[in-house]
Amino acid sequence: MKNMDGKMSLWYEQPAQCWEEALPVGNGRLGAMVMGGVSSERIYLNEDSIWSGKPVNRINKDAYKNLDKIRSLIKEGKIPEAEKLSLLALSGTPNSERSYEPAGELIIDFEGDEAHDCYRRELNLENGVTSVSYRNNGASFNREFIASFPDQIMAYHLRADDAKIGFTCRLDRFHNKLDEVWADKDEIGFKVESGTGIPFAVRVKAQLRGGEVETIGEHLIVKDASEVTLFIDIQTEFYHDSTKGEDYLAAGKENLDSISKKSWEDVLKSHKEEFVKGFNTLSLEFGDGHTKDRSDIPTDKRLSALKNGEKDPGLFALYFSYGRYLLYSSSRGNCLPANLQGIWNHRLTPPWDSKFTININAEMNYWMAESGNLSECHMPFFELLKRVCENGKQTARQMYGCKGSVAHHNTDIYGDTAPQDHYIPATFWVMGEAWMATHIWEHYLYTEDKDFLADNFEVLTECVDFFDDFLVENESGELITSPSVSPENVYIMKDGTKGCLCEGSTMDIEILTELLEDYISACKVLGCAEKSEKARVILEKLPKIKIGKYGQIQEWMQDYEELEPGHRHISHLFGVYPGHSISFEKSPELMKAARVTLERRLANGGGHTGWSRAWIIGLWAHFLDGAKVYENLEALLSKSTFDNLMDNHPYGPGAVFQIDGNFGASAAIIEMLVQCRDGYIRFLPALPKELSNGRVSGICLCGGLELSMEWKDMKVTSWNIINKKKAKHIVVEVNGEKKELEL
Repeated sequence: MKNMDGKMSLWYEQPAQCWEEALPVGNGRLGAMVMGGVSSERIYLNEDSIWSGKPVNRINKDAYKNLDKIRSLIKEGKIPEAEKLSLLALSGTPNSERSYEPAGELIIDFEGDEAHDCYRRELNLENGVTSVSYRNNGASFNREFIASFPDQIMAYHLRADDAKIGFTCRLDRFHNKLDEVWADKDEIGFKVESGTGIPFAVRVKAQLRGGEVETIGEHLIVKDASEVTLFIDIQTEFYHDSTKGEDYLAAGKENLDSISKKSWEDVLKSHKEEFVKGFNTLSLEFGDGHTKDRSDIPTDKRLSALKNGEKDPGLFALYFSYGRYLLYSSSRGNCLPANLQGIWNHRLTPPWDSKFTININAEMNYWMAESGNLSECHMPFFELLKRVCENGKQTARQMYGCKGSVAHHNTDIYGDTAPQDHYIPATFWVMGEAWMATHIWEHYLYTEDKDFLADNFEVLTECVDFFDDFLVENESGELITSPSVSPENVYIMKDGTKGCLCEGSTMDIEILTELLEDYISACKVLGCAEKSEKARVILEKLPKIKIGKYGQIQEWMQDYEELEPGHRHISHLFGVYPGHSISFEKSPELMKAARVTLERRLANGGGHTGWSRAWIIGLWAHFLDGAKVYENLEALLSKSTFDNLMDNHPYGPGAVFQIDGNFGASAAIIEMLVQCRDGYIRFLPALPKELSNGRVSGICLCGGLELSMEWKDMKVTSWNIINKKKAKHIVVEVNGEKKELEL
């Protein structure tokens, strides 16, 4: 549903001064960050399959022969010895996977001077168009940039009224990271084929109304035009496999030649039609009954005012919509899933290689995919999961002597599953693929797509088969993981020894509970309940969650002190959210202990990264505490958000963009508005008084349901649920009253 008030725009009165202020566009595979300069423009280009190397088997050949010794050392409490041996015997060889890389930059130098007025730089979330407009010497200049999904092209349209357009442009990539550059007539381009990375090519072709175009050297030169469209194409060998006779260079030329026969108006029209249909499926507005609408104020000034204590309910609605926009723009169609930066990266060696970190970050990227009415955006995640599962079979067999499939805490474009880094707090953790696999059942719960479940059932099976072999029995007869960690925390033993490796961390138990229950449910749906017996046996023998000396949920099986009580990871609360095993209905004592756990984290400085704060907001929503939800939403925007509303993550002496904070917070806002678990649907479970008035349409619920509702003064005033699937019986809680419905 289209937002009726037209308030879904980020806008600014000046060009971006750095990459973190630029505005993002994307069509899943292709992406760009637009700076919006007047006398010169720089556009950072990305394509999701440009990575640093080829696939390689990194499995440590000495892993399996040392596994029993490592397990024995952990069991005996000789943690330093176990960790030293693990670094040698379990670490990947080499220790790191591949890195995501930028495609390059398009640099445009305009004729004329810098003088200008009436400047506006905008990203319209309703149609996926970023624009720049200003006046110079009495003439109006307008530019629009899109990443078209239908045409698989990016396009920059420039128009002048009462003036002519003239500029020189070229492509670049870190000054010398190119192999061949060409320029001919109305086109410039380059290719990169050397080294071990994935070969690719970038092309730009000009389409003019009036004026002239030529090339000199590596430059494209436009003179005296009234309108110009620059079509930008990027193709890689990842999507055009040369071993199958495919040619990425020919594909790029053909695509660009074909698109350039279309008019800008036709390309823009098809882009908008697709974008509006796919993205504007959900609308959200917030108010408090007192604060006026502030959409006429530039976004950076609204953010600054919020930091200074002013209330702006509409900014939170804009931030939510922006999160959905980023997911729609970085994960749809035939593409890779959103990585640590979605698809927007301008560094050759980005933080954490901009990979898929699967001890929370990659999963968090998709927490809102189903409830946020972007289910199709989830599909690239499952395609990567299939590659992970296939590679994980070899890792399970060679590293651990187990059947099934396993992945650790990172993966890359190739679905690499061997341990990543020499970083004991995170590296030796076997739950990555298992966590990813829980998304299979989540997608089924929302869509009831039985064909999808059948198609992905093997992944669930391979995960369960791995743990059927990998788990070991402790002295109490419980089945536990070993070795493992609680990502990415460190504990302190009674004698002062610091350690990470452990047996059966609480998060492992919670993820396994989720995985096994999902598998049992999937077997029932698919009519193969007999296959679920092994999962039932494991489930019954998992350790129980323990409550520690502070009244908190223990992070480890022993009630250790934490080296960082305010650690960014809150791993042992997975069962509360995004998991489903701990709730007020199922386990009130554990929920009480879980709240104590979160309060201790925050009292000791927790929530200092954007994604962690986003997780915290989701947890407070499940503790039904609207005041804490708002306190942390406000902290997220005030402390962990750049002026372009992208998530701000601490890195070294400064900060970098990391997209999971945006995605996680948007998911948490939905959890604040509605929750469907434990057999019923609860409306406004954690609504803050600062957002006491509002309306929403298009939120998806489990069972193929879709919710619209309005509220005033903290009470639901109207609501409607559309049933897209078969008839069903539901229970809803509205304003504290439960109602049974037949849909």
